[in-house]
Amino acid sequence: MIQIYLTLFQMFFCGVLGFILRKRRVIDERTEKTLTEILLQAVLPFSIIASSQYVFSTELVQGLIAVALASMLYYCTTLLIMRMVMRKSKVATDEARVMRTTIIFANTGFVGLPLMEALFGASGLLLGAVYNIMFNVFFYTFGVHTLSGSKFKPRELIMNPVTAAAVLAIILFVIPWRMPAFVINTINLVGDMTIPLSMIIAGSIFSTIDFRKFFGDGKSFVVSLMRLVVLPAVMFVFIYAISMMIPMLKETASVIVMMTALPCGIMNVLIAERENTAPKFAARTVIMSFVFMLVTLPVFVFLCARFLW
Repeated sequence: MIQIYLTLFQMFFCGVLGFILRKRRVIDERTEKTLTEILLQAVLPFSIIASSQYVFSTELVQGLIAVALASMLYYCTTLLIMRMVMRKSKVATDEARVMRTTIIFANTGFVGLPLMEALFGASGLLLGAVYNIMFNVFFYTFGVHTLSGSKFKPRELIMNPVTAAAVLAIILFVIPWRMPAFVINTINLVGDMTIPLSMIIAGSIFSTIDFRKFFGDGKSFVVSLMRLVVLPAVMFVFIYAISMMIPMLKETASVIVMMTALPCGIMNVLIAERENTAPKFAARTVIMSFVFMLVTLPVFVFLCARFLW
């Protein structure tokens, strides 16, 4: 438990550094976007591939399967429920579309994977990568279609570096072969930048928030409540009940819950901006969820440590 709080402190420190650098204009909007692309296109994929060199175990393979099944069940259930709920709501069509996707699709890549690595090491990152594969499958099919009305484009899913790295990592983990030490050390050299770089970017984003304008938006608040409290609470109860009947690694159970407890995914904003589907509402909603995450995520970390370990 102490190690968890030490890890969260380290991440918080990097976030504060990013906040200060943005306020001092060392980082600007263009730099922030460039750093984000470096993280998603190179650093994070290398980190995921490095996680494949974790010692093979049957328990971890079972964990990978459990994460895949749990995340698939989560997306299928929430997509069905939100479709029925939003169909009966009186919210404007574009905002209703954004609410559906921001409630369902969390920031499993940019926030989730570095967090899982920080808390559980290589095994946590590998488990999180499986969850993120399911995110990409469902987001680039149902999510993009909801926001734009366009058909699924397989190229967007296949060409995603994080998804490709996750698939490769699973293959490398399962086969009875491990990379030479000098190769994995080189990959780790790049991948080890994931946590500090992601938190510096997050701190930079927080520094641009005008909190006075945010807390009067009831719809964004509802999204944050569903995204950060209701859905992860339901998942926690579900996983806790399952773990009472079926033995489950603490990393597996915790990753499933915490990957569900993350803020709204930034991809919601990017697609909303591209399709002109209430982009300002999408941005406001995503940023608000980031703010509330500072309170809600530590609560679920504590619950996982207390009841699932």
